[in-house]
Amino acid sequence: MVEDIEQLKAELEYYKKKLSIGEHDLSLSGYISYVGLVKQQVDFIKDFKIRDNIDGKKSETALYDRAMSIGEGLPKMILAMQNLKMELKIEYNEQEGKEKAKATTPQSLVKRD
Repeated sequence: MVEDIEQLKAELEYYKKKLSIGEHDLSLSGYISYVGLVKQQVDFIKDFKIRDNIDGKKSETALYDRAMSIGEGLPKMILAMQNLKMELKIEYNEQEGKEKAKATTPQSLVKRD
């Protein structure tokens, strides 16, 4: 229990620093907004019950169609979110309380504009 609290405190401090540095950083703000959008969609799909929403009523069919559209797009959005997370180097290492070191690759040495 005490270890969990200490871990949460360390993680909180890490994110306070990370977010305060990026307070005016549009890429970080954009990432956080994107994560929020994906979370909302995941929650919507998780709570959506097909049986309750295909009764033949026009409004229920429209909701079903929207849910299916969201569900079909989620894998692409999640992959894009993960790629963005890696690109922005947003990772938390529980043991160290700081960002994880990434392996050096030829691609990571190339300066990107």
